Amino acid sequence: MSGLRFVAERTGDGAGQPFLDTDNGEELMHIQPGTTVVLGSHPPESPGTLYITTKQVVWLSDTDRSKGYAVDFLSVSLHAVSRDPEAYPHPCLYAQDRFAKSASIWIKL
Repeated sequence: MSGLRFVAERTGDGAGQPFLDTDNGEELMHIQPGTTVVLGSHPPESPGTLYITTKQVVWLSDTDRSKGYAVDFLSVSLHAVSRDPEAYPHPCLYAQDRFAKSASIWIKL
């Protein structure tokens, strides 16, 4: 378990989806375009696409093809839907990575 990690590799010519560990049964379950990710108190990243697989959650930037993040499900200690404008100004998915220094991950759909 590694917690939140930086990912830049994509399938195809670099504009595709994240690489999956298909040899060990990882499958793509859902794709959500038009998402923004916020790590801790950092400013929001540019819009991207969220990929949910059977093993991890991956966000890849749509504007900067070298930027992306992934977290294994076993590294997520808490997740919820947040609608509290005092916590984050927009409804979003909230997750905590138990291994990261900046443990809060906000995903605006």
